[in-house]
Amino acid sequence: MPAVQPPSIVLVTGASGFSGAWIVRAFLDAGYSVHGTVRSLAKAQYLNNLFKSYDDRFKAVIIEDTSKLGAFDKVVNDEVSAVVHVAGVAHFAPSVDQAGRASYFVRQLRYIFMDQRRLAIFGPNTDSVVDLLQTLLKYGTNVKRFIYMSSAQAMLGKPLTHIYTEDDWNDNAVAEAKEKGSQADGQVLYAASKVLAERAIIDFTEKHKGQIGWDATRIVPVWMFGPIIHDCNSVDNLNLSAKIFYQFLTTEREKDKVNDYASEFIDVRDAADAFVAALRTEEAGGERFILDAGAFTYQNLFDAIHSADPDASGVPYGDPDAPKFSFPGPFCDATKAKKDLKLKEFRGLSECAIDALKSFRERGF
Repeated sequence: MPAVQPPSIVLVTGASGFSGAWIVRAFLDAGYSVHGTVRSLAKAQYLNNLFKSYDDRFKAVIIEDTSKLGAFDKVVNDEVSAVVHVAGVAHFAPSVDQAGRASYFVRQLRYIFMDQRRLAIFGPNTDSVVDLLQTLLKYGTNVKRFIYMSSAQAMLGKPLTHIYTEDDWNDNAVAEAKEKGSQADGQVLYAASKVLAERAIIDFTEKHKGQIGWDATRIVPVWMFGPIIHDCNSVDNLNLSAKIFYQFLTTEREKDKVNDYASEFIDVRDAADAFVAALRTEEAGGERFILDAGAFTYQNLFDAIHSADPDASGVPYGDPDAPKFSFPGPFCDATKAKKDLKLKEFRGLSECAIDALKSFRERGF
């Protein structure tokens, strides 16, 4: 399909979240107009204020529960040229009261047992994708591209020495979800939900290729870290990845554990730019793209902060005299995304961490 260029209208689901807010800003900065879905009037007001400098190019649309059938019907119309689906749950221990309805996609799979704990993840992360695709089939008359935000969890499950590419799938998670039923842990359920969502997109576009005027692109980021701009007033209310990064930045490590592997990362701002590039690049249609800036240890992180800001308060020093350790490269290969989407060099760990810490401090965390 042809690329979608500004000033087209892009529908971004999950616009009020950590990554969603940055993705909205990236599209606005690139000259697009954005309709962003949020769950409440308060979140709509926050985003309207955050993006007020863009005049009338941003509009918040309230959808209280994206896991309900037909939830997106009222926001997909002939004004919309592209849809970026970010909304979903991104934690590994869902509570029972998050489950809304019987999961029709999970029910079709048969081997996924019906219980509230599973529904809390499969409803928002898998069913809502299928439901949104059905809405695009019915009402997306002018939509040219659908972009889905997946997760590296949808690829993992290989030995530690494995370098992941776009051809990898976390079939282990799906198999474990099938085998253990309600006893599978939250991370397994989350990973399985992302695998099944991606495959549902592939199956849907193939099945309906003669009926739809849009193609689908899947973005697969590793842990997204960086500064926060979304509505959040306490550490407890941070999204999972930001909370993990905050803990990395502020928690002492035993000296014999400072060089333990901590995480892969991509700065959330670079991830947001990749979504814009995926919309503007004709060849991105139907493709899958990994985003990964590299791996780091705890000591790498502490050193990155203190080398850039020697006076950074509240950040451990770890063991500065410990033998330095760095990874030869990322464990998830982002070569395809960099090349095909013509992405600029990803931000390094130091810039990502310093800017994140500054944003946390500005909120009083």
